[in-house]
Order: sequence, then structure tokens, then C-alpha cells
Amino acid sequence: MSAIKAFLILLLLLPLPLISVISTSSPTTPTYPTGITFYPLSSPFYTTYVKGSSYIQNLSIGQSYLPNGEYLTSGNASLQLNVMINGVYWAQDVALFHEINSKKFEITMVVNFWNLTGPFVTLKTNTTTYQGLGVFCYEGPTFNITLPVSISLFMNTSNGLSFGYAINNSYYTYLHLPYFGNFELGGFSVIGIPNDLELVWGGPGGGSVVDIKGVMSQELYYLNGSSLAIPSDALSVGLDTAESAYGIVSYGNITNILHPNDVIGNGINTPSVLWPIQPSISFSVNKNVKEVNISVDGHKLSYQKIEILVPSLNVSSSPIPFTSIVSANYSIDGVAKFYIPNQSLFIVYFPGNFSLAPAYVISSPTLSKIVSSITSFYNNLVNFIKTYNFKKALSSDFNKIKYTSSRVNVNYIFLEYIAAFSIGVIISAVLIKYKT
Repeated sequence: MSAIKAFLILLLLLPLPLISVISTSSPTTPTYPTGITFYPLSSPFYTTYVKGSSYIQNLSIGQSYLPNGEYLTSGNASLQLNVMINGVYWAQDVALFHEINSKKFEITMVVNFWNLTGPFVTLKTNTTTYQGLGVFCYEGPTFNITLPVSISLFMNTSNGLSFGYAINNSYYTYLHLPYFGNFELGGFSVIGIPNDLELVWGGPGGGSVVDIKGVMSQELYYLNGSSLAIPSDALSVGLDTAESAYGIVSYGNITNILHPNDVIGNGINTPSVLWPIQPSISFSVNKNVKEVNISVDGHKLSYQKIEILVPSLNVSSSPIPFTSIVSANYSIDGVAKFYIPNQSLFIVYFPGNFSLAPAYVISSPTLSKIVSSITSFYNNLVNFIKTYNFKKALSSDFNKIKYTSSRVNVNYIFLEYIAAFSIGVIISAVLIKYKT
């Protein structure tokens, strides 16, 4: 075991009053698990394979702090792929990062597997019980990487539960558990927290927050039929884990509308929708020609379908009640033109396109009542992340955990360090931490 691991373990075992002698200054603003999260608001669905990938160009790991503001360690952080299984189990495939120098990092793979209904029955080793919940902890391989690097974390339930990782597209499976089920995306687990899929950066354990600087791009996938699919919506923060990061910000890149990804840079992260995003739509009228402009952040969008709707009492396939589609066209260099004579009341409607959310603009306030009932998926997602109860959590102290297994192959003390990853027992969402 390396000296830095031994030091981390010692810190976790020390009573807080003893640790406080090396206290410095923790962040006073809210911090979040930072990266990319998929949480569909529609009906839950299931898959057998999930993967998160991160291409790391630059990374610098600073100090980390426990939830009470006490200094923990320096140069250590975690990259976590977290997902629910049938709303009953919570699986974490975690890469522990330790900074050796600006280009070289040591990575230790860690698995945390939670039974939300009670203690494990079939698993006898590497397990414990915390507040009635079963927890399985496992230390996987340790290896070094050199930046820039591509690292992927993946889990598979097609034949039991498998945990793996990939470095520069070389894939390795390092643990298989005899648990069968499907990854559930959407809805809530049996203890009332979101069934999300998240690839997020956070502290090195114990619900800690870490100061990180870096430049990287990330992608999230799930198996849909026979191919990997990109989430149709994504958030900038994790919803289930307690570890968090500050110093980096997550934002969506939709340069390729059908293949968006998460970009992480230096800054302050806040809960936000990475995609879909609403484009800007405006129009001008020159006699009978209506010219519609569509763009995102000043970039003109081409090949986007635009529809013109007019008031109508006829039942039709129009996306807005009491309207009908009178014309449709595609944008070229951000402009779509329509020839519609003698029509002053109309709605310009964009139905959306994967990472672009639906949007509309009306020609007259008279039509405001017609569109007032429209609530797009994008609006629902924004409202969800803005109104989420960030403080809903279960507090825990893993210093009190006693491992009951008599045949544990992994070092007992290091298991305690590993278990501390999920202090707060699956913290519900984006836990806000204030220094007290």
C-alpha cells in the first residue's frame, strides 16, 4: 500500500477533533458532483449496459475537505459512474485518481454496491450493513496513466453484474457479481432518490469536496437495442452521490446536434441543463414573405424544420391545440422563408431536434392564450433541476462501521476508506455543502 493511501486511511480513522489541527479553508459556496447526468422525466426504462467516457487533456487536483469543512488530503479525487438496478441496488464503478505530477496519475479502481432493501444474503465477503442497508466494497487494480488519456467506466447486467474500465480503448472487466436485473433510468428508487445515470467528478471519499482544475470532454451512453445511445437530455450535476468538486464547470457542446457531449473546463459549476437547449427564433415580414431566423448562441442553424401554425378549430396533428400547420420549410444558413399571403396571426414553431428543444414565437399577443398551456420537456427539465431538494440526504459516519466478514481478501482498513465514498448513503442529488 502506498504512503499516500496509508495517510488517507489514517485521516479517515482519526477522530475529527484530531484531524482539525490541519484544517485550512474549505469552499463556502455550494459544490456539486460535476459532469454529466441522464435523468429522463418520462416513464422509466431499462437497459443492460451503461458507459461513461472522459477524455482528459489537463488535470490538476488540489485539496479536499470533509463535509464539516475539515481538511482531508491533497492530490486525490474520484471519477464515478453511478446507476440504479431495478430501483433496488445502487452500483458505483469508481476510478480513484492520485496525482503524481502534472502529467502522471495513479488510478485505483473501486466498486461500491448497495442493497437498498437490507443486508446482502448471497454476498458474504467484503460486505457490511449500514443503517439497515447492505454495502459491498471492493478494491480493484491499480495502474498509472499519462495525460492526455481516454478513460471509460462501464457496467453490464446481461449475465450477472460486471464492472470494468477502458484506457485508450483497451477494455478490462475486473469484477463480476451474481446479481441479475436491469439498469433503471428514470423514476425513483425504493428509498425515494432518482434512478439516474451519472459520470461525475468528486472528492476522494467521505462525502468530501475537492478543488480541481482541468480540461476534458465526457460522454455518456446506454444500450438501446443493439447499439449505444446518447442520452436525449443531460444535466451538469450528479443526483445521487455525496462527493463533489469545485473549480471546474460542466457545459454542453452541441456542435454536432445529433451527438452532443459534455465539456469540462475551469469555472464555477451550477445545476443546469446541458441539453436539450432552446434555440433563438425570430421572424420578419416583408409583404407576404415571412422570414424566420434560427440560431444557438449566434451560430446559424441549417436543415432545421420550421412550421407555421395558424388558429383553427379543426382537429389536426398540429403540436399546439386549436391550430393547424399551413406551411413547413427547412432552414438554410439559419433562415427559412415562407410565402403566406393575408395572414397576420400565426405561430412560428420549431418542433425540436434531439439536442435542440422545441421553441416558438407568436406574431401577436392575441395568440398568447393559445400557447400558454404549452409546457415543453425542456421547461420541465429546467424546473426539475431548479426546484430539486438539494439537501435531502442521509448522514453517516463510516468510522463506526464494523466489517462482519471473516474471509475478506481486501485490507480491512482500506475497505473502510473505500466505503467512505458514499457517506450520506446515496445522497439524494447535488448535496449543498456550507462551511460551518
